[in-house]
Amino acid sequence: MYAGAFVSGRNSKRGPEPVRVENACPAIIDRETFNKVQEQLETRRLELEYLLSDTKVELADMKTVAGYVADLRNLLNESSLSERKSFVRSFVKEVKVTGDEVLLTYTIPMLPKGITEEKLPVLSIVQYGGR
Repeated sequence: MYAGAFVSGRNSKRGPEPVRVENACPAIIDRETFNKVQEQLETRRLELEYLLSDTKVELADMKTVAGYVADLRNLLNESSLSERKSFVRSFVKEVKVTGDEVLLTYTIPMLPKGITEEKLPVLSIVQYGGR
């Protein structure tokens, strides 16, 4: 529409090809400007894809990881059941059980590059039902 063309059915995954009608409405910008901006957008998209593909994760040494695991173990051992459940729910997105197999989908929170520590307030835990 920006350049005056009307396209219908572009997002259809099945069915007939999209219908394109040139000059169906007044153009907001001329075709040359439209094409130039589309090229700039495509160039920027490719640059961002390249930058993201080049991102590397630095792994911590075994001593650091062991320290984190020990801290986490102590925290979970001292926590109530509802606190443990809240902790697990904070990164587990989905659990699928099929027969004898379990598929666990999760995310691991990672700090942005160059930041080694982040201090955030702890959210209060709200318990529903029970005593």
